[in-house]
Amino acid sequence: MKVLVTGATGFIGRKIIAALVEAGHEVAAFVRSTSNRAGLPDSIHFAEGDMLDESSLKNAVLGQDVVIHLAAYFDFYPSDVDLLYRVNIEGPTNLMRACVGTSVSRFIYCSTTEVIGPVRFPPGNEDTELRPQFDYAKSKVEAECAIRDISNETGLDHIIIRPTGIMGEGDLYVMYEVAHELYEGKVFALPRDLSAQFMFTHIDDVVSGFIAALTPMTALNSTIILAPDEAISWEEFTEVMTSRLGVKPPRLRVPKVIAKFGMAILSPFKNRKKMTFFWHMKAVDIMHQERVYSNEKAKRLLGWTPKVTMPEGFQRAIDWYFEQGYLKRE
Repeated sequence: MKVLVTGATGFIGRKIIAALVEAGHEVAAFVRSTSNRAGLPDSIHFAEGDMLDESSLKNAVLGQDVVIHLAAYFDFYPSDVDLLYRVNIEGPTNLMRACVGTSVSRFIYCSTTEVIGPVRFPPGNEDTELRPQFDYAKSKVEAECAIRDISNETGLDHIIIRPTGIMGEGDLYVMYEVAHELYEGKVFALPRDLSAQFMFTHIDDVVSGFIAALTPMTALNSTIILAPDEAISWEEFTEVMTSRLGVKPPRLRVPKVIAKFGMAILSPFKNRKKMTFFWHMKAVDIMHQERVYSNEKAKRLLGWTPKVTMPEGFQRAIDWYFEQGYLKRE
């Protein structure tokens, strides 16, 4: 099968391309001319262009059977909100329209459970009301709608995949930042109530989900969540992380309102040089929200089953951070 992958040089893209090549597929990577291609398999073809350049998209999709669209402006606190919406909505819209009338028979789009956001009555599923809390997620909601509209208009089939947050070896965003701050002892207090549960999916399980979406006809024109079998609480998460890091968990516990007040004071200093994910008042809100989702549909339509539990995934990621030198053992 001939598969075009956008976002090929990103965390997810590199892993998916490696899996596609290993499975014997003929892979093309859609990249910008300035993208770092180091480490990508020698056997793949590169198609250069930009998600906002329609002519380059039309050239890239020629002769392809499936398109996996991963490319996005991924940032919970973007420096350019207008550009985020443009890239995350116009990008997939342009790409999918470029596929119409070609050999492409399936458009697989990477969304996120952030479009659902916190769940009032967990577990959330594909029909749960959408309550996105970040511009990134709101842009994904609009992109999902555009993809469904194009399918209805043109008959080009799609599959929308909604992974939860993703962690594992190679992740240098959310969970790496949390691990780093805990390891360095910079998190000196936590909210008193850490009973709310959440889900992150290991990168290997996310990759297997996208690979599983390549062929089944029953999954066409569906929206499918990829999530682990079991959630964990923020209390359990803190224990897993600090134990693997070899540090003591923060002892000071404060009410939510105090935690938010502290974040409000620290945020301008912590985000002076580089925008973080953790050091914002919204992080305190997230730790009090239920973000638990059902993976039943993925199991039923894709024959997919997650293999890596959340504790194991976090432990493997931490070990990788030490092995690669992102965290220095004292």
